[in-house]
Amino acid sequence: MKYQLQIVGAATVDTRASVAVVFDAQRYLFNCGEGTQRFLNDRAKTCMAVSGAKTRQLFFTRNAWACIGGLPGMILTLADAGGKGMTVRGPSGLRHSIAAMRQFLYRPTHPVTVCENTLGSMPYSDENLTVTSVILRPSQPARTPGRDAQLHAVQTQQETQSTSNVNSNGKREIHTDTNHQPSQLSRSSNSREEIEHSVLSKMFKLVEPAPLSESAATAAKRAKQDSDSPINVGFHPLSSKNEQHHAGPQNDTRRTNLKRLNPHTKSTAISAYICKGPKVNGKFDNAAAKALGIPSGPIRGNLSKGMSITLDDGRTIHPQDVCAPSKEGAIFIILDCPSLEYIDSIVSHPELQANAFESNPVQCIVHLLGPGILQHEAYQKWMNAFGDKTQHIVSSEEHSPLEITLTATAQIQHDLNYLKFENNSLPEVSGLPKLITAARPLTIYQFEPKRLVDQSAVAPTFKSKRTTRDKDSETFEKYKAEADAVRPSVSFGNATRPVSDDDVVIVPLGTAAAIPGKYRNGGDGSMFFDAGEGTLGQLYRHYGRDKLDDELRMVKCIFISHLHADHHLGVVNILKRIHELQTEVSNTSPVCVVGPSLYLRWLEEYADVEEFGFEKLLLIDSKDFLWNSRSPQGESEVKFKNFTGITSFETVLVKHCAAAYALVMEKNGIKISFSGDCRPSDEFVQVGKDSTLVIHEATLEDDKMTEAILKKHCTTSEAIDIATRMNAKNLLLTHFSQRYPKLPLLDASKMSSTAEDGRSLAVGIAFDSMRVRLSEFNQLEPLYGPLNTLWGQTAVKDEDIPVEDEKAGSAV
Repeated sequence: MKYQLQIVGAATVDTRASVAVVFDAQRYLFNCGEGTQRFLNDRAKTCMAVSGAKTRQLFFTRNAWACIGGLPGMILTLADAGGKGMTVRGPSGLRHSIAAMRQFLYRPTHPVTVCENTLGSMPYSDENLTVTSVILRPSQPARTPGRDAQLHAVQTQQETQSTSNVNSNGKREIHTDTNHQPSQLSRSSNSREEIEHSVLSKMFKLVEPAPLSESAATAAKRAKQDSDSPINVGFHPLSSKNEQHHAGPQNDTRRTNLKRLNPHTKSTAISAYICKGPKVNGKFDNAAAKALGIPSGPIRGNLSKGMSITLDDGRTIHPQDVCAPSKEGAIFIILDCPSLEYIDSIVSHPELQANAFESNPVQCIVHLLGPGILQHEAYQKWMNAFGDKTQHIVSSEEHSPLEITLTATAQIQHDLNYLKFENNSLPEVSGLPKLITAARPLTIYQFEPKRLVDQSAVAPTFKSKRTTRDKDSETFEKYKAEADAVRPSVSFGNATRPVSDDDVVIVPLGTAAAIPGKYRNGGDGSMFFDAGEGTLGQLYRHYGRDKLDDELRMVKCIFISHLHADHHLGVVNILKRIHELQTEVSNTSPVCVVGPSLYLRWLEEYADVEEFGFEKLLLIDSKDFLWNSRSPQGESEVKFKNFTGITSFETVLVKHCAAAYALVMEKNGIKISFSGDCRPSDEFVQVGKDSTLVIHEATLEDDKMTEAILKKHCTTSEAIDIATRMNAKNLLLTHFSQRYPKLPLLDASKMSSTAEDGRSLAVGIAFDSMRVRLSEFNQLEPLYGPLNTLWGQTAVKDEDIPVEDEKAGSAV
């Protein structure tokens, strides 16, 4: 039997650490951070873990976004692809984290099992693998300010499946009710576990394992109670049934009746996984079989499979009579050590000691490490105790090559010459075991039939493909010639020069399913319009390592247009990095997050289990900025405008899904209108009158009007008509169909339009990682000819386009 371990993601620019174990009939995935799906698609020809239908067992080492950030998109994709269901396992708080995703994760017919690893949990076992979780805790648990510090005493009890109703966030200022009062945490006679179970059962076709001590009769009774549970989570905001009950965009307040989950303390527990492969039968000895008079045919095959047989003369032959001794299954360990505080727990845990495996030594250990771990003397001593026959694969930001792994995206950026790539080799660290290698995506460790490390599928350090005289390079030469020809007609200045108060820099970071758009004004702050999965990696590729943190320090506001996952799954990563930067310099400035109330609820609930700076956020419901609201502005809205310098900030309910908003804002005399996802809106036209810039979705071509109406999107002509009716100066089209993954095909006649008063409308096409100043926007048009030569011929067949494009990762 051939099986192997493959590194899917490492600590790189584009991915987080994840590992797949590959058998012919099934795949097992350990961790699924942001960018996992995109990487699997990018390397579909060389990554053996891409078979979604075979990926049914997922294991998580930590309840942290770095480990679970790609899970929502993975569930949506596998469910929509007809997957058979999945089981996810991880430390305490995993149920809470997934239940909190109910606002945007909804596949009620897809079977899902959610298991939390606790002290005494039984190992997972099937015909391929036996996986045992080992719970690790820090020697000095990190504490966060406020009430979390008081909750540490109950944390260990809760991690062994007890419950707690204590809030870990302290007082919050989240406007989710009609009276604009801070939301009150729900209190219920139902335990936290019961509420989470009820919520999960409405999100998925829940297949929930019974507690270890529960009898069959008790389990049946509990199942009936679950099905009859009085807990009301209301209609789901993404449910088609909900659409039938509350049609139209005015349904926002009627859909906010999903109760808050009972609070959960932040868990510091980590799950290490000791894995054991299948027993390997010994080689069949044909000479011995012949000597025993065993005829050829199926009877010998049964013996080779480990089954005893009885001959016609009554003799019983056992496998050991004709087969070499069988081999125990290979043992390997997936170990996550994010900080120095976990080293004591690892080096002292009896189940993780080398002498615990004397009869069957560990073949491979995959180390997912934080800073300073590999250099630590105690950790090195623990590693060396396993001897020279154990292979160590290390993934960490310090030791994994900091490389570009999403080569298709990197190629686009190389063509635009926006980014210089940087790679680090494994630094010299003394005292390490003999067999050690830095984790690189697609590195393989093969267990059977022969132990070996195989890096043949690892892509070389990224270099432009424009180095050979193939068809692509010929196209690129033509592109350069056309670009040289139009260059005298444009006068773009230095892209990195400071931004004046009367100008704006627009940086679309994802134009197929709104990874995000980013806008920067006046050099004193920046703002995101949506931020989908992989945003932080996209920012890295755009700005480079040295400038990325400077850009993040300038972020003052993130606006989330609606609940669809592909518009917001990157926010937690961004906020976490901003929080880390602020902590380094004791910066207490808030980051404003404006979005639907249910999205703010998601942030509040997820903050129960992971620290990402939630206490510093200023959270405001998009409803509080409704353009036609007659309610006086509250304290938070005033604080928001004072902090950001934005003089006008108005939202408009639009027709797409529940709580979908467009935005019209003004600062320093520059008026920007952002559509989000929507059908054409007269109210948006009214509020956005005389906009300096309109950023509008143009998901579908004009001949796809029926599809646009069905999916509640706009065609290109509809988007241009909206901007024309607004009397806008500039229009940036974005959110294009996956039919044209690099650049949409547009009629040249549509690149400009004229308003009723004769004003000319400059029309631009957004593409990932372009960067343009508003003052130079009208010079974009000549560039689309060369870009169309380079990218415009790439099209996807209709049958290859996902039916449902509103899921995380659908555009990548």
